[in-house]
Amino acid sequence: MIKNILITIFLFGSLALFGQQQQMYTQFMYNKMSINPAFAGNESYLNLTLLYRDQWNGFPGAPKAQLVSVNLPRLAKRIGVGFNFERQTIGITEKITYEGMYAYKFFMGEGTLSMGMNISGRSYIQDYTDTRLYAIQGIQNDPSIPNALQSRTLINAGFGVYFNTKTFYVGGSLPRMIRSDIDFDSNNLFSTEVRHLLIMTGGTFIINNDLRLTPQLLFRAAENSPFGMDLNLSATVQEKYSAGMTYRTGGAAGDIGESIDLIFGMQLSDRLMLGFAYDITLSKIRAIDNGSLEVILSYSFLPRKIKTIVVNPRYF
Repeated sequence: MIKNILITIFLFGSLALFGQQQQMYTQFMYNKMSINPAFAGNESYLNLTLLYRDQWNGFPGAPKAQLVSVNLPRLAKRIGVGFNFERQTIGITEKITYEGMYAYKFFMGEGTLSMGMNISGRSYIQDYTDTRLYAIQGIQNDPSIPNALQSRTLINAGFGVYFNTKTFYVGGSLPRMIRSDIDFDSNNLFSTEVRHLLIMTGGTFIINNDLRLTPQLLFRAAENSPFGMDLNLSATVQEKYSAGMTYRTGGAAGDIGESIDLIFGMQLSDRLMLGFAYDITLSKIRAIDNGSLEVILSYSFLPRKIKTIVVNPRYF
């Protein structure tokens, strides 16, 4: 049974090359730069973010992702620079992404408009020597399965726009604008990177000095794939504790959605934030998985002179 599941995972990973290739993170509100390059340099201090995602926990060969994001302090009050390093695995496939972001800021009254671009490189690796692979008549007897490790490296570019005030933000991005060939057979153009459109927005409503509510939305669309949305509502107490719930659309025909996601965050200090998310699967895959887990750790290198005046560095 496990071997059959692994084959299913492998096939799913191969088919996904046509559709949703952009990694989805439940805690997108804490990790905007991986979605939109225009967010680079959005603060006056250096921010380091570490993120780990274990999707469909308990499902052998299920997707996993690790991310390191470095958002440098704004330069000359208008220039933003950032870097992302991401590793994703599913079945026998590994994808490593490294990208740099550049953004330029325009001040508009109480808000800031940012326009940014990113240049990314990606390494795709498929390990057909993985012992989990199974063929009915044996791997060695199937000429369509190479008994080797294959790899391919390519580059791409993206563009984004982001506008924010102290209580509102909206942004849109195309992280990959080039339909790069990712087929391991150089004689065929069968699999390509597809273009994704990502739109996010949110706003904070101050209830009193200790409580505020923040509704947020992330819209995803990709070529040859259905669109999807994350609809989130979070509450923040005393500028230190936050909790929220997200409804993620998707799943197969007959499903009521992809997942319901629970998010908890804590500002451990002026500089350090820790966040957790647990996705409760709504689609049919819930019969064999234990949900998805995501952990994020964000550290802001705040100069001492501004520590006491930084308000809510996590959202805007």
